[in-house]
Amino acid sequence: ISQHQRDLFLEKCAEWVDNNIKNMRRQFNDLGYSADWDYTYRTMNDDYKYKVQLSLLYFFEKGWLYREKFPTHYCMNCETSIAKAEVGYQDEKGKLWYIKLPLVGRENEYLTIATTRPEYMEACVAVLINPNDERYCDLSAAEVKIPFTNRKVRVYMNKFVDMNFGTGIVYVCTYGDEMDIKWKLKYSLDEITIFTEDGHMNENSKYKGLTIMETREQIVKDLEKIGLIEKIENYDHSIIIHSERSSCRKPIEYIPVYQWFINVKDFTDEIIKSGETMKWFPEKHKQRLIDWAKGLDWNWVISRQRVFGTPIPFWYCLDCGEIIPPNKESLPLDPVKTSAPIVECPNCKSEKIRGEKDVCDCWIDSSISPLVIAKWEEDEVFFKRAYTNAKIHRAQGYEIIRTWLFYTLFRCKKLTGKAPFYETMINGMVAGPDGKHMSKSLGNSISPDEVMPIFGADAIRYWAAMGSLGDDYPFDFIWQNLQTKQPVSNEFIMKEKENLTEDKFNKKYRRKFEQLIGAGRFLTKIWNAYRFLFLNLSKIEIDNIDVKPDELAEIDSYFFSEFNKNLDLITENLDRYNWHGSTMILRNFFWNEICDNYIEAIKHKFYSEDQKTRETSLKNALNLLYQILKILSIIMPFISEEIYSLLFNRFNNLKSIHLERWPLPYENISGDLVEIGKFGIEIIKFVRMNKSKLQIPLNQEISKVIILVEGKELHYSDDIKEDIKNTIRIGELEIIEKSRENSIIEKPDLKQYIESLNITVYIFK
Repeated sequence: ISQHQRDLFLEKCAEWVDNNIKNMRRQFNDLGYSADWDYTYRTMNDDYKYKVQLSLLYFFEKGWLYREKFPTHYCMNCETSIAKAEVGYQDEKGKLWYIKLPLVGRENEYLTIATTRPEYMEACVAVLINPNDERYCDLSAAEVKIPFTNRKVRVYMNKFVDMNFGTGIVYVCTYGDEMDIKWKLKYSLDEITIFTEDGHMNENSKYKGLTIMETREQIVKDLEKIGLIEKIENYDHSIIIHSERSSCRKPIEYIPVYQWFINVKDFTDEIIKSGETMKWFPEKHKQRLIDWAKGLDWNWVISRQRVFGTPIPFWYCLDCGEIIPPNKESLPLDPVKTSAPIVECPNCKSEKIRGEKDVCDCWIDSSISPLVIAKWEEDEVFFKRAYTNAKIHRAQGYEIIRTWLFYTLFRCKKLTGKAPFYETMINGMVAGPDGKHMSKSLGNSISPDEVMPIFGADAIRYWAAMGSLGDDYPFDFIWQNLQTKQPVSNEFIMKEKENLTEDKFNKKYRRKFEQLIGAGRFLTKIWNAYRFLFLNLSKIEIDNIDVKPDELAEIDSYFFSEFNKNLDLITENLDRYNWHGSTMILRNFFWNEICDNYIEAIKHKFYSEDQKTRETSLKNALNLLYQILKILSIIMPFISEEIYSLLFNRFNNLKSIHLERWPLPYENISGDLVEIGKFGIEIIKFVRMNKSKLQIPLNQEISKVIILVEGKELHYSDDIKEDIKNTIRIGELEIIEKSRENSIIEKPDLKQYIESLNITVYIFK
């Protein structure tokens, strides 16, 4: 596509977006992501562009949108200005060049500056020294000559100069960094631009036509030839890059060009206040927003020198710069294709009116997404319900707090008078096993499509739920040699990928996912527990799983009570969006208590000769595990739905478990029965644990167990005794008062006091 085929390029961009939306939506559905797709929005659609352009018109009418020439962050790789929120820092192994600048009027005397950017020499407009630096106290208002130019620049005193960096002398260039911009304005210095927008030297440089890096190399050689390089040191430092575009990450320069700005600096206190009134989960990330707002140095650059995006809907006069706004009724529009609403400039009467060809920063679009979804300027009744009177939740990553969240708080508040969000949940990034952000170049990235066919979506969801909210979470895997079964490093794998065909590589190496294997074990545990109940349901006929408090046995009562406690903890954690905490509580309760103890303690009743015992025990177990399944369903929706369809939907008329309500705690549970049930389970755990110490197989019967209690002999029913005996296979079980201890004549194989129950247990093999 040539640069003249603008419409074809836009068509191909839209096609690319549509294909990616389809793929993303498929992945979302495959992962069990629940969304109301009726409220899907696409910023490239005309209905969305209308609201974006309308919001810009409102900002212009308020005096918050303007156009001016100003040094902005400029990506020469992408050939566009970008906002401060789109840049970051990257470590680089570089050099520090010590360059001697001749002092005017002082023969053979020099000021030596240290710089990582010698290519900026021709744009030097001043030299700064700290007034407290005794080495240079006599140089105030002195002048130095700039090599390869006919210019002289003045020495200024400034207390913010770092005396400990390099030689303690700074050369101010237009523009090497943000401080250069501040100092240029402070001292009303000249502006000399030496770079073109595509990263070459312009007509103001003797190196015209060379790239920036070619110029760096050449100017150092030229300075060495005339003896102005004092020394060169290795120097590790951070450089500013286009960090928000992962396919770029190239260095950023500061170039003065005409751009569109929105005044945001005057409203930072208002933005901070909006942020502070929100609930933050986790709270620690609130400071990111506050620090960003307080650290802003200039206004938001909203124009981008690109083709694909929402057009900036204004025209301007080429002679005087007057901005001509559109009529509201004409939106959305492209001012490159659409004539201005007037033919001459209202300020200077010139007819040289040009439509803006730049497009909006993508965050201009995204920052009004809550308004678009709530039908702002479209449906007043719906907007009042969905925005004005709503408590809106924003879920997003920490890396876009300074962009999406910051700009949304600002724009929505200015457009409606109300901050958009009641609360925000901040997630971390999925990292590779090395803890670094996933990247194909690092060999630590993986797509869900690679693991879902092997482990299923529920395993991935369980893994994700185990991460700590707001923190990066490594997706652990190791590369394994299929022949030796030994792990190999990422670095080795990257070399092998270069040397082997894809087919040979896949036959030799594979990834091993320990976390997903662990998730798979839990899924198997879940399936086996419900399968056991399903098999018994085919033998024991029941038409409901309703629970009657007076039909709860001691073991049931104890575990129903434990469910209530765990339900409270899980709900409390979910209310704070602590998925890790709630998932751990649920997993431990289900695996360690329900599977290992509850089902083991009651399953003998399914084979009871008494029909009512069989039916009641199964009803109670099914009811309890149904409540647990409701909780499991929000983490593992697919296995939960399968279990529901096979086991539980016969007992109600809901099509899906995902239409169920959140479980409620059980009521009217007898405290005495809970205490006895706890006693029984603790005895079962104790004897089971000590069977291994006594080298008794779990399925082998123990001849006798005697339990000494403090005056509670009569409290323990035959039911709890039968539960204990049948669960851990005891031939004879006695529960007697401590006062009868002397009646125990035989020597036990094990005697132990259990402090938590205030009992003593005797085990006879």
